[in-house]
Amino acid sequence: MLDSEMGGAFGIETLSLKRHSSGSTPAGTNYTDFQIWAGLTDSDVMSSTFDDNIIPGSRTLLFSRDSLYIEALPNSWIPFDLDTAYWYGGTHNLVIEIMWSDGEEIGSECVYTWQWNTGTMRCASGPFAASSGSLTSVIPVLRLDGESALESATFAEIKSGS
Repeated sequence: MLDSEMGGAFGIETLSLKRHSSGSTPAGTNYTDFQIWAGLTDSDVMSSTFDDNIIPGSRTLLFSRDSLYIEALPNSWIPFDLDTAYWYGGTHNLVIEIMWSDGEEIGSECVYTWQWNTGTMRCASGPFAASSGSLTSVIPVLRLDGESALESATFAEIKSGS
């Protein structure tokens, strides 16, 4: 996600994917070695070499399960309450990495979710143990829930007068 899309510093506690209205796996699916990572990048486009996409030292494991069963109705959100809350400091672009070694749609490297076309190569995907993959401008629809660094205020609290 571009820093301009994030809107400033933000504490992420839950990451959700929106299940597509149809899919090749309508029932629940077991995923093996399921992990969600976050990291930072200064680039607006991805490289096909995964390690080139993250500022060294910024990659953080947020969620990890040896085995995970996901079952979701079409068009519903699939929430992942993070094991480790992630503080996005409001600078750099945010990279979210979702990976598993075995589960739904192996070979297409996706959890069957709604996606949108960004117009630029902002997604890299590939097999679990690969060091590089293919690029696409289509990325999953994500929802990040947590706490903003901005203080809550109503219009009346910020209005000034003379």
